[in-house]
Parts: sequence; C-alpha cells; structure tokens
Amino acid sequence: MEKRRLTSLRSVLLQYLVRTALACLLVAVGWLLVLLLWIQNSGLFLPANQAAQACQRAAQDVLPGMTAATFDETQLDSLCRYALFAAPDSSEVLATNMDAGHLQRAMENRQGKNHWHFGYTQYYMTSKLQDGTVCLLQFDYAVPYAAPALRGKLPDMQTVHCILGILLLVGAVAWSTHRTRKFLARETARLTEVSRQVAEKKGVEEIDFSGAQVREYAETLAALQTMGQELTASLQAQWKMEQQQREQIIQLSHELKTPLAVIEGNADLLAEDEALTPEQREQVEAILRGTEQTRTYLLKIRAQVQTPLKYKRP
Repeated sequence: MEKRRLTSLRSVLLQYLVRTALACLLVAVGWLLVLLLWIQNSGLFLPANQAAQACQRAAQDVLPGMTAATFDETQLDSLCRYALFAAPDSSEVLATNMDAGHLQRAMENRQGKNHWHFGYTQYYMTSKLQDGTVCLLQFDYAVPYAAPALRGKLPDMQTVHCILGILLLVGAVAWSTHRTRKFLARETARLTEVSRQVAEKKGVEEIDFSGAQVREYAETLAALQTMGQELTASLQAQWKMEQQQREQIIQLSHELKTPLAVIEGNADLLAEDEALTPEQREQVEAILRGTEQTRTYLLKIRAQVQTPLKYKRP
C-alpha cells in the first residue's frame, strides 16, 4: 500500500472546528469593516453617536432658552425624541413626538423603573426650561439613516446588517461543513468500492488498496487487503484439493477398469458352461449385472470429475 501522511478522524473533526471558527471570525471582522467603511463613505448613514451629540446640543444650547409657550420642536434635531413635562415631578405630558412604546419607557425612566425591552436600549438627557417645565430627551446609540424620510420606514441599519452578517456566518459554517462532508464521502466511497471488489472475489493483485487519507480508513483498507489475501489463499487451497480429488478419482477408475474386465470375461465364460446348475447360473448373471452397474457408475463419476469447475482458479 502506498505510504502517505495520514490523519485521524479526531484530527478531521478538529480541523473542521478550527476552519469553521476562523471562517466565522474572518466573516465577522470583514463584515464589521464593511459596515464602518459604508457608514464613513456612502453618505447614506450617520455615525452611531450622532443622536447623542444632537441631544446634548439641544439640552445645553437650545432648550434652556425656551418656555412651554415658546417651545419649538423644529429647532430640535430629528434624531431627538422628546417629551415635555409640566414640572420635574409631574407625569403630565404637554408635548411629545414619541410613540406609545417609547413614551412608556420614558415614563418608566422618570419613575426609576428600568425594565428590559426587546430592541435597543434608550438613553436620556434632561433639560429644564425657563418656566420650570422639563424636557426629557430620548435617543438610541444606533446607526440612523441620513435621510429623515427613511427613518421608521425602512428597517434600521443595525438589524439589516446583523441579519446579513448572520446569513454570512451560516454560509461560512455551511461551506466548512460541505468541504468536510465531501472529504469524508470520498474516503467512504473508496472504502465501499474496495469492499465491493473483495466481496466479488476479485483478484487481490487487481485491487488498489491505497488512496485513503484518514488513518482509520487506511487501517480498514489494510484489514480488507489481509482478508482478501486470506480469501484468495483459501480458494487456491480449495482448488488444489479438488484437483487432487479429481485426479485420484480418474486414476482409480483406470485402475478398476482391468480387474472389472477380467471379472466380466470370466463370468462370460462361466455363463457358457452348460453344466451349471440353475443356482450357479443365477449367481453368474448377478456377477454380470454387478459388473455392468459398476462400469456405468465409474463412467458417470469420470464424466463428473472431467467437467470444468464452476469458478475460475484464483
């Protein structure tokens, strides 16, 4: 069998795990770099801290100069969600651009209740207006669309990016799995083919037992080769034994031919003797019948042993 560097099934599994992990890592890093480059160069998205900076500017520079009567939401960046309360401890909402879900979270934050909600975590800033009213600013640390018209209508960038990233990770795992499956399928097919050839009693010298790259498969092929050699040796021994038996039977039939002819000739002479009693003549006829049956039996056996064997010589 051709000598080559073999690997074990454990090594194949370890290589699969390492290859899958590296592929997933490369996909994750590459996809993150693509997101960063896309954000910086495409102009379709804003940096993740854009909303925080907009709310900070509003809380420090815009809202302190307003009152409830002069409050103008157009002076706030569209990235800022706000809720205007009548007093610091009041739950009365004078104005807001939040939907029901975000407003509920804002109320919970004012009451000191922080419940986990599915989705992004909201962050808050508070600014006190000139007449004592309080404006609560709410924002997400996320990558928003640059065009305000797209916000809330298209899936947010993080969700789309995460879904695509997950699909790429699944693709990396599928690629690694497919590669390992093809390798093992090729090894198994080689083993199956050799097993079929051995089962068909094909000459061992005609079967290629090499080609395996997995140690366990190579050991199985070596065992099949040994089994094939033993099977061939057994068939050869059986063939030789049957040949010897055929030769012995043919030789024995030749050896019995002469004494059988002598017995038959003597019986024929005795049968011509008219002095034989009926009992003696019956015995002579029995001898003649026996010699005839014996000759027929020997001819039948000889014809059988001269028939070619049903299988070829190994």
